[in-house]
Amino acid sequence: MTPAPTSPGRPTFAGRLNLLFEAAAQPNPDHPGEYVEYTNQQVADEINRRHGVGTITAEYIRRLRREGGPNPTVSYMSVLADFFDMPLDVFNLTSTEANTKASRVVAELERLLSGRRQVGNETLAGLARSASRLSPQGQARVAQFASKLEEVEQMERQGEHPDR
Repeated sequence: MTPAPTSPGRPTFAGRLNLLFEAAAQPNPDHPGEYVEYTNQQVADEINRRHGVGTITAEYIRRLRREGGPNPTVSYMSVLADFFDMPLDVFNLTSTEANTKASRVVAELERLLSGRRQVGNETLAGLARSASRLSPQGQARVAQFASKLEEVEQMERQGEHPDR
């Protein structure tokens, strides 16, 4: 899901929720430099496990992540903040004092994500630039090397986790 933009002047609940999803994304072991966000279903399942079956649905989370979606109650904001291990203030869009704290949290998350995106993009961009200067035969060899390296990494991961 493409995150809803947040803006310092007019933060939105959907924007902040999507920022939390992106910030909580875990490294993809199959594709270094890529991150995998939790699905709405995974979040709903964990919240329901922690707070009781029927607390929230994946469909409701999906609607909350869309700009113009419903305005959640404090209880929904609370369970979502708990899932992401954030203070409830992260969703406070009105109170000046709380919003100042929340703004600092949001700014720190955005800084973290900016660095994460930049590193991944710089690495891939550097590889693409280097490969573009190679002959077609050289590019084919790089593709073969990358494929072989992926196989080796997969075998290493399986060796570390024999139950896979």
